[in-house]
Order: sequence, then C-alpha cells, then structure tokens
Amino acid sequence: MRNHIRWNRRARLYLGGACLCIVALTVAVIRLASGGEAALAGPANAGRGDALRDDATANPFDDAEPGASGFDGRVDREQLIKDYLEWSQYPPDSRPLFASHVDRIEYRRIAAPLQPMPATVDGEVRRSDFSCLLQPEHHSVLETERMRVFLSCTRTGERAATAIRLRDYRLEARAGERRFRPAPPAVNDAGENGDEVAGDRVLTFEFRPSAKDWGDMHLTVNFEIPGDAADATYSLTTHFFSSPTTPARFTGQFREELRDGSLLVEAGMRVERAGPYTIEANLMNADGEPVAYARAEVNLKAGVQFVPLSFYGKILRDANQSGPFRVVGLRGELNTDVIQPEVLARSPAEVERFLAGVRDDRPKRMLVPYFTGTHTTARYDLSAFTDAEYDSIEKTRRLSELSALP
Repeated sequence: MRNHIRWNRRARLYLGGACLCIVALTVAVIRLASGGEAALAGPANAGRGDALRDDATANPFDDAEPGASGFDGRVDREQLIKDYLEWSQYPPDSRPLFASHVDRIEYRRIAAPLQPMPATVDGEVRRSDFSCLLQPEHHSVLETERMRVFLSCTRTGERAATAIRLRDYRLEARAGERRFRPAPPAVNDAGENGDEVAGDRVLTFEFRPSAKDWGDMHLTVNFEIPGDAADATYSLTTHFFSSPTTPARFTGQFREELRDGSLLVEAGMRVERAGPYTIEANLMNADGEPVAYARAEVNLKAGVQFVPLSFYGKILRDANQSGPFRVVGLRGELNTDVIQPEVLARSPAEVERFLAGVRDDRPKRMLVPYFTGTHTTARYDLSAFTDAEYDSIEKTRRLSELSALP
C-alpha cells in the first residue's frame, strides 16, 4: 500500500509539473538565470546581452528592490519577452559554449571546497582548528574503472596536510527505493591501491564496482586528528554514481555534413540495450576554446548506428568560427527510470494500474562509457552557416503566452 501511495504521489508530481510548466517557464526560466538551458547560454561574442550571459547559479530575481525577500508575483512582460527572444535565437538542444560552463566542459568533475569542521566542546558546537575535504575523483565510475576518493585535512593558517587517524568508514548504496551495501573500498596512505604518494597524509579510498553495484554510492568516513585540542571525532560524507554495466559504446566513427545551415556531426554507436538515450558533445575551435554544445535525445534500437548532433549554424557564425572544429566530450546515458514519459501519456486508469504494480528498484540512468577521442571537422566558409534565428512551433506558442500576460 505504501508503494502504491508513493507512486501515486510521484505520478501527480509528473503530471502536475506538466500543468505548471507554463507558469514556471514564464516567471523563472525565461529570466534565464536559474538552471536548465540557461546554464548553457552565454554571449556569442563580447558585448551580448545579459539573457545569454547569466550564470546558471544566479538568482533570477537579483534585480529586485534592495531588501526584497524574492519574487513578489509581479512580472515585467516586455522584459520577459526581450529575454526570451534573446535566449531562444538558438535551439534548446544546441547552445553556445563558454569557459564558464564548467559543468559541460569538465563534465566528470566534482568541485568541492574544503569544509570547516565543527567540534563539540563542553557541550557546545564550535568551529575547530581544521578544515577537511572528502573528494571523489569523478562523479561516476563505469565498467572496468575504479573510483578513488581522497580525504585530507589542514590546520587553519597552514597549507600542509595534517595527520588523520581513521576510526571507521562505510559505503552504502541506493537504487531507487532499494538499499544495499557494496564491498567496502580499500584505504591506505602507503602508495598502494590507487594512493599516489606514500605518507603524504592524504588517505585514498579505492572502490572497484562489481556488476551488481549499480546505484548511488554514499561514503561516510569517521576520523580523528592527532593533536586536536577538541579531541573530537569528525565525520564527512560524499557520494558518486556507479554504473558498471555498459548499455552502448561509441565506435569512434564519425560523419559530418552541412545541413540547413548548421554543422551536423553523426557519432557512431554500438547499442546493446535499446531505449531512450541522451547523447551530448562539445565543439571546440582549433585553439581548444569552447564554441558550442549539442544534445540529442533519441530512441535507439540494438545494433550499430549513427546518432546526429546538430551544432546550430548561427552559433558558429555569431562566434566568427569557421573551423576546423574539434568534437570532444562525447558522452551519453540510457534513461532507465521505471516511469517513462509514454506511460504517463496513457489514460488515468491505465496509469493507475501501472503505478499499482511498479517497483522503484533501479537507478534512473545507465551511463555510456565516455569517448576520450576527438573528431576534427573540415573547414567551412563562414557564410555557409545560417544567420537566421531559431524558430519553432513551441517558440511561437511561448511568445503568444508571454504576450498575453497582464
């Protein structure tokens, strides 16, 4: 019964989200500063407007009156339309790429700062003399790979790592609602099992997933610091994703052509598991500077095939880039969520029957091994790329909605 209720709630969230998308997109996304595609947007060259420059982490209402607590329900219709027009000159699945878009360029990295460690002294929680970091090498580990997690601490005002005395640690995993305990990682500071430098006071945890270790991994470490005046036990937790089974592979074969004024690059794939995939890639110029990003959401059948990635021509033309380009960072994932979009398109009674019997016992994605190679394109005449702004039925509809705002 609890599972049934849980899935009904989840379905309502999906369906409710669909109903609210107009409001959400109108009030927030079109302000272009709060995640989603805005994270990919940026000026095609110096001097472009704020709607393409905003950082993905910025507050969309930072321009409110000083002291305002946030959005008060009022919208500036003309400004919303202006921002949306500036953002939507390029398609949602092909965007300008800039060095500031770290999540797209360094797509495997987890950036984590040193954390000041609290300590309990005489019953009061105080800031200790130490800051520590529990840092996974990547955000995910795939088939045949290892995951290394590094633990280090420093004393306030010092740069050198301080000694750590490990008390205990545990690795816990979750796949949907199912929880399990993988084999614990090896740990040392002896220059073995992934540890790079013996005795450098950086503890290295090395995890090698088995075929059944598919899920979100959470590593918790409890430790002490010799010489700590607080004589405290400290604890840090970090997480990463384990995807040890390969649903498909990139073959390293590419095809390219100009199509409708855009650069179309097709990447070869050998698919073992059919289903809905998201494939992404970055486009760099000959000097290694980022130019554009492309994404394709496609249903793939088993077998060898090519997946098209379109880099919109106006992005390249506005950036004054004609190639040759380098296609890098080819990556992808299979959507394995137990609730697929087509399920929610059924009748309410059919959705209810499906949700009554579904088990949320698996992760929502399965990663394709990252392609570390590069495809270099031909050089093109700049005039071959379209200078036309992107247009679509969805864009027209959204503009009509915005124009109807009071």
